[in-house]
Amino acid sequence: MRSTHRRGGPSPRSGEVCAMQHPTIDATSDAVRAGDAATGTARAGHDPLAGLSAAVATLAGEDRSAWTGVARADLLVGLLSVRERLDAVILAVTGEWDRDKSWELDGARSPVAWIAHRAPLTRQDASSLVRTARFVRSFDTTAKALDAGDITTGHATIAAQAAKHRAETYRDHEAVILDVARELPVTGFRQVMQHWKAIADDQAVSEPPGDDTDYLDITTTFEGIGHLDGRLSATAVKTLIDRLDAMEPPDPKDGPRAPRSQAQRRAAALMRLVHGDTPPTTTIDIVIDHETFAGRPPADPTQGCCDLLGQGPISPLVVRTLACDAAIGRVVMNGNSEILDLGRRTRVVSPALRRAVILRDRTCTEEGCDVPAHRCDIHHVIPWQHHGPTTLENLKAKCPTHHLKTHQRMEADIRQHRRE
Repeated sequence: MRSTHRRGGPSPRSGEVCAMQHPTIDATSDAVRAGDAATGTARAGHDPLAGLSAAVATLAGEDRSAWTGVARADLLVGLLSVRERLDAVILAVTGEWDRDKSWELDGARSPVAWIAHRAPLTRQDASSLVRTARFVRSFDTTAKALDAGDITTGHATIAAQAAKHRAETYRDHEAVILDVARELPVTGFRQVMQHWKAIADDQAVSEPPGDDTDYLDITTTFEGIGHLDGRLSATAVKTLIDRLDAMEPPDPKDGPRAPRSQAQRRAAALMRLVHGDTPPTTTIDIVIDHETFAGRPPADPTQGCCDLLGQGPISPLVVRTLACDAAIGRVVMNGNSEILDLGRRTRVVSPALRRAVILRDRTCTEEGCDVPAHRCDIHHVIPWQHHGPTTLENLKAKCPTHHLKTHQRMEADIRQHRRE
């Protein structure tokens, strides 16, 4: 059976949570176990799917109005644990079905098309299912770790995405990657695998995926409404997002119309670009440690740094290719690439100094606020009018809300001081 979370020790396994409080959960787990062991839709006259469906129907029809919060929490954890086990069985069955090309019996063009047509899944979800099933079938050690409950299907899905076009590199690093997966929850593992992809691309003999893999699909409905789908490189998507957001910043909350969503603003900005509006100048910032930049990445995938600020890890090879471009601001750890100390000569925070504050603070510096620094104002700790310098040491990232509150507190303190 599989655990749903590995940090801090093993989690309760399928059927163990709520087994005493809720016999239906235990029965559902038994049905899943039976389905895992069966080689067809029935075994010795017993259909495990029928038992599973009956258990689900019982759960769905149960009156939980008088349940306590603890009982609901136990049921939820138990259901999620059973779902994790069921997802693992689905992966195994999908892999066997795909291996035998059973989908060809109906004349389908691909397993993804077959699943998307017959199951309540989008083509994207069907593609992810088939890719992960093939991945698990191709790597025995990963399959055994999944079967033993050492990793979850979430870990397997992320690993499958990362290993696409990098199968041999994954095989070389499989043991280390699985050790990391056993210790990290899915979110943390995703970040590690993003970094691993960047390093794997850098170490590959061939060039990493680039412009030749980018695409943009535009489909129209009967009403002529368009839907966009595509893929852009990390640097391209960062540049596009920055320009769109700069052209259409957030609407004022007290404006004549309700504030638009981020997606609505980006759609409007895209049309402004199409009609020839000039976008504001944008800059790309890359943070990379010295060893990785020099082509000596650490063996431990959790160490090292090569990030496109606001976007995530990218290949160091891409960084070295872009390093000579004046539009790319690079911050190499243990090295300096820009003059940042402007002293008292100006109140205006230069683009270079603003980037330095963003790279240092990462988020709003108000306690408990996680607004990304690139969306923050730059605040003078000692105000300029009180002889505060425009230097890195005297500047902090503050989101617009906390920036206003900070100045409100400062003004209140000044008024109080004057009264005294």
